[in-house]
Formats: sequence, structure tokens, C-alpha cells
Amino acid sequence: FVVIVVVAGAVVWVVDYFSPAARSARETQLNYQKYEKAIRDMEAALRADTYGGATPQETLNLFIDALHKGDVELASKYFALEDGVVNPRWKEALKKAETEGKLEGIVTELSKAVPYPPDIVGESDYKFIVPSSNNGFSTYINLELNRYSGIWKIESL
Repeated sequence: FVVIVVVAGAVVWVVDYFSPAARSARETQLNYQKYEKAIRDMEAALRADTYGGATPQETLNLFIDALHKGDVELASKYFALEDGVVNPRWKEALKKAETEGKLEGIVTELSKAVPYPPDIVGESDYKFIVPSSNNGFSTYINLELNRYSGIWKIESL
């Protein structure tokens, strides 16, 4: 009788453990744990991010100053984090501009930036516009507030 109970129990356990529903439940649980870890890691990275200013204008000024000094590494750190790090395309673009001798031109253009629209300040997002230059295109600078560290970051340029 004991052997039958043990064998029956083992069969039930094997069927339950290896059933599609059981595998799906385990996979769902594992994915949820990965998701929670990713969220915790991202929040930790956002809390540790200290590159930026207390206001959008301060962040823009810090960014322009770093470019003016030719410090592409520092300038790239004023961009918003993606997956816990600054997207490498920003650093690559700034290095390319430096190599091509275009940093001072960028500094000159960005120094013309004005709030857009001037009478609206978002709680967590802010925009500047660089009025159109001789090419006829305006440049928008979007900033967002890192709520975890309380600093403003450049979201796009």
C-alpha cells in the first residue's frame, strides 16, 4: 500500500510539475522576479545619478559649459539614463562633433536656447527652443526631471 501511495504521489507530482500550466506558472514567476530586479536596479541607478542641475536651465548651462571646455565625457552624463546608463549614441555623437571641430558651433547655437513655451513649466518635463538659424530649422531641447535624485536631465536634443 505504501509503495502504491508513493508511486501515485510521484506520478501526480511529475504530472503537476511538468504540466504546461505548471511550467507556465514557473516561467511567469521567474519573469516577474527578473522584472522586479530590473526595476530595483533602474531605481538604484536613477538615485545614484548626480549629473544635472536643480533646474532645467542649470542642467542646460552645465551641459553647454562642459561642451565649451571640450569635456565630451562630462557633457554626455547630462543626458537621461536609459536602462540605467546614458545611451552611448549621445557620447558617440558628441565625440564625432568634437573630432569634426563642431563643438564650439554647438555651444554657440545652444547658448541661444530659450524656454518653450516661455509661460509653461512642466512638473517633470521642460523644453527649450533654439530659434531657427540660417538653415531654417529650430532645435528643441527636451529635459525631464529625475524624480529619484531631483535633478534635470536632457532627454533629447
